[in-house]
Amino acid sequence: MTSHWELIALAVVVLLLFGSKQMPAIARSLGRSAREVRETMAGVDPREDVRRALEAPKDPERPATDRDSPGRSLP
Repeated sequence: MTSHWELIALAVVVLLLFGSKQMPAIARSLGRSAREVRETMAGVDPREDVRRALEAPKDPERPATDRDSPGRSLP
């Protein structure tokens, strides 16, 4: 886990790199991204994905064609 000193050092480096005028825009962008990820994760239910995979119809066996046979070549 990161300590508060590491976060302060990171903030100082970002401030030096991007300047004080860009900091609000960067923070706004990070906040929007975090909110979007949170909303996406809230809408995902892994149990539903497993249920769909188990209930999915299996592909019926299709007959082999000339393209499927590795040893045959067409004239």
